[in-house]
Amino acid sequence: MDVVIYCKDGCADSLAMREYLQSIGIDYRLRTVDGDAGARTEWEDIDGQILPLLVIDKSRIVRGMDRARVDQMVGWIGC
Repeated sequence: MDVVIYCKDGCADSLAMREYLQSIGIDYRLRTVDGDAGARTEWEDIDGQILPLLVIDKSRIVRGMDRARVDQMVGWIGC
């Protein structure tokens, strides 16, 4: 599974998402939108409004700190 998290330094929800992913054993690539122009452009092209933004396998998206949605996307709970 390819997981990318777009976040912002100092954002409590972004930190919570990163910690949650770690706690359930999900590896991810971190893209910090406030320190990387390329990451910011990618985030803006996908959504550009909500952080954190989680992209799973380039097609499934979780906007904000939504644990239930993350669990659903990684197959932990039914659809």
